[in-house]
Formats: sequence, structure tokens, C-alpha cells
Amino acid sequence: MRIISWNCNLTLQRKLAALIALNADVAIVQECERDLEAPEGYTYHWCGVNPRKGLGVLARDVAAYVAPEASDQWAFFLPVALPAFNLRLLAVWAFNHRATKFLPPRTGMALPVINSLSSWLREGRSVVAGDFNNNAAWDTPRGKNNFSEIHDRLASLGLGSSYHSARGEGIRMESSMTYFFQKNATRGFHIDYCFVHRSLEIESVTLPAFQAWQGMSDHVPLIVTLIDA
Repeated sequence: MRIISWNCNLTLQRKLAALIALNADVAIVQECERDLEAPEGYTYHWCGVNPRKGLGVLARDVAAYVAPEASDQWAFFLPVALPAFNLRLLAVWAFNHRATKFLPPRTGMALPVINSLSSWLREGRSVVAGDFNNNAAWDTPRGKNNFSEIHDRLASLGLGSSYHSARGEGIRMESSMTYFFQKNATRGFHIDYCFVHRSLEIESVTLPAFQAWQGMSDHVPLIVTLIDA
């Protein structure tokens, strides 16, 4: 099973062929349009405020559905059940403090959303993946959105970061970047993650070269392959 998270930087429809060519079973896509024509065999679920720029989940699972735990008070987090893979997915595009710009204000922080879904996630075969817009290097002593707290809370639910596990790197010590500010290859940050439950086994984690995706987005896809069980 292959899970991909990618902030497509708008207009996913014209970039869809490149994403599907990666052979995604599940794709979590940020900054994508609501009215996407999904490829044959895939379902598409979306949430957001701007119909041109929201959070979408493409799944090679015709039975996939948005879990009843979903809330329109989140900016933006989408829990999706994937029966074909016996998987629970929390898709993430965290607006963090910027969520206050929406009317009515929404919760943009990942931690309270994870806490509200803790029972749903800890039951096993769960994944939390997407653009967190966060890194432990930015944590502060009294921070209200420290990434280390998000990481530790997910660990307490049995979920670990696939990238850090596969690379043997600690948080805030990432050697590969997922986002490049203003598409500048020298200004990279690691802000996209895929946390997988300990009941799932990671086969590989890949971050393609930025140069191959620079024409389409300021992010590269995070590609996680799990061993089917």
C-alpha cells in the first residue's frame, strides 16, 4: 500500500497525471480544488472554505467515506475511513494560528484535533499524514503549538513518523526537506509528515528531488510504502 502526501500548490487537475503516476493507493493533497475529476477507480473527498484551495483525499477505494467524527470547525483536518485497506486516515493541512482568519474561527492546531480523535486513532491500522506547517526546530518553551508535543501525543497513541523511523533521524534533525520557500532550493524546511500506527509495517519512505517537482509546486511528495498485511 502506498500513501502519498503532497501540497500541490493549486490546480491539481492539471497535475493529476504526475501524482497518479506515483501509483498512490491513498493521496492526501493540500491546496487542491473541490471540483476535481477523480481518476477511474478512485474516490475523492474534500474539505475547505475556498473551493479552489482545500484539503483532499484521493483513494483507490470506492467504499471510502468521511468518518462521522469529522468537524467543520477544523482548518483543515479530514478523518477518512478506507475499508478496502482496513485503514483509518486523518488527513492534515494545519493552518495553526492562521485559522483565526476564517469566520467563524476554526481550530487550526493539530494537537486538539488529535486529542478529539484519540480513541479513533489508537485502535490500530491508522495513519495521520499531511502538511503540518510545523517543525520541532520552531518549538518554544511556552509554545501552544510545539511540534514535539504533537509528535509525543501521536507516539502515545501508537503512531510514529515514517520518515524519522526509516531514516533513523530525530525530530528537528531532518536531512531532507519537503517544502521550499518561494521555490528556492536553498530555503528548505521539513513540514510534511506521515505517522503510521505500530500495527503497520513500513517498507520504504521516499522524498523525490525538488528539481523534478519544482515546476508544479513548492513541496515535494512524501511517499510512504507500507507492507500489506
